[in-house]
Amino acid sequence: MSAKQARPAPAREEPAVEARPIPERSGWAGLEIRHLRALVALVDSGSMTAAAQALGMAQSTVSEAMAALDRTLGTPAVARRRGARGSDLTAAGRALLPYARRVLAALEDAQTAVAAVTREARASVDIVANESVSTYLLPEALAMLRQRWPGTRFSVTVATCQAVREGLAQGRYDAGFLLATAEAEAREGGLPLADVRLVLFCGAEHPLAPPENGPVPRARLAPFRIFTSDSSGDFHALLHGFFHADGLPGPRLEASGTIDAVKRSVLADRLALGVLPEYAVAEDLRNGRMRALPVRPSLPRMRLAAHLCGVRPTGPAAADLIEVLRAVVGPVLNDAAVRGRPQQDVDGAGRRRSRG
Repeated sequence: MSAKQARPAPAREEPAVEARPIPERSGWAGLEIRHLRALVALVDSGSMTAAAQALGMAQSTVSEAMAALDRTLGTPAVARRRGARGSDLTAAGRALLPYARRVLAALEDAQTAVAAVTREARASVDIVANESVSTYLLPEALAMLRQRWPGTRFSVTVATCQAVREGLAQGRYDAGFLLATAEAEAREGGLPLADVRLVLFCGAEHPLAPPENGPVPRARLAPFRIFTSDSSGDFHALLHGFFHADGLPGPRLEASGTIDAVKRSVLADRLALGVLPEYAVAEDLRNGRMRALPVRPSLPRMRLAAHLCGVRPTGPAAADLIEVLRAVVGPVLNDAAVRGRPQQDVDGAGRRRSRG
């Protein structure tokens, strides 16, 4: 380079961080990020159960993380005396807590910084979900994610609730989404996204089809066949418990295999009934192909929950997917509730509002 040529401006560097020598041997070599996450979640949530739900883990996993933290510290971080709350810290726990928060905050900043420069990088996110979630909820969320992460391949596998949980536990998938009972998800530590209504429906020629006066008593459903998509799992178990709660034989539940097969089975048999999540049948109810059949007592609701793989690292795109789906699912469920009403009811409600 000649003396007349301008030298390139030096690259801007981040402020230097004071370097500290790395100790040759540390008694905390076994300390892991998950231990700090468990400690902070326990303090912020107030109990082991609430901490597990906040972290999207099973309660036993959080308990194991806290036990491992105690072993690493060489002293308990949480008080275990009689009358102490699950989130009461010992002196050691109180001393560690602010540092744990700073470590996790720094980790989040680092993840954001890396994500900002790697969105274009090639990566993949393997997703496992129930059929209804894959068909009716994930497409809109994934369309947004593919714009935000253009170099990432998002691949979806359809599975039952049990297969979703097993696949995540074995590390085959990065993220999982399923419909389950609130009780099951409290045990499994899923991240709750929304509560979902179930709809009992029939064809227009069914003898119980509206206009009936009010909800149909559950006992009147006993002579009929009710189609569901699954032959086992949380959904099937919930319905079996509901329809046989009176100690009577109840209706016969039959699995059709898919959501579309449930609808086709109901249309093919004028005496058949079906049960699906509201968002999966809303358009059919609106256009009159099916009729919603209110039942007394009301059908129970299910919990839409998310899980991240807990046995291997997951990239930032997988965590981003959960937040995007959380934002998308509310409007989808609200729209399903409106579309699930017959067109004349929607039009009538609009006219009443306009008169007001």
